[in-house]
Amino acid sequence: MPLVIALILLLALPFAEIAVFIAVGSELGILRTLALMILSAIIGVMIVRHQGIGHLRRLRENIRSGEPPVADLLHTVLLVIAGICLVIPGFITDAAGLALLIPPLRSAVARWIIGSMPRGRRSGGGVVIIEGEAWEQRDDDIPPRRIDRPYRDGRDDHL
Repeated sequence: MPLVIALILLLALPFAEIAVFIAVGSELGILRTLALMILSAIIGVMIVRHQGIGHLRRLRENIRSGEPPVADLLHTVLLVIAGICLVIPGFITDAAGLALLIPPLRSAVARWIIGSMPRGRRSGGGVVIIEGEAWEQRDDDIPPRRIDRPYRDGRDDHL
């Protein structure tokens, strides 16, 4: 059902953008409206580029230090989405793109996305996969036990 709602909203977006464009154009005039659209795209791309470079640096540092780069990777993806929204002509997508450029709002969206992700998935034979690790589910009352398996190269010194 949520997929159907998302599809309906996605199909309705161009019509809403056209309606807002006509309303703004009738108030400001066509040249000012077009200038505003071009200016918002240019400013948005510049901001996304500036913020994106910082996030890519942090992402690289996290990977080098061995930390999981989930948060920085998600922020980078949200910045790319903001850039796409700002480049697409329309005031609704510009508003969404500008909203994603606000760091606290982007962090809230990232927390919501991370919070809505499943934490583990069941595999066959009573094994639960949690964040890339295998855990054996023995009983509902007993917490799962981690299954230590060596990497493919046969070494187990990095477990």
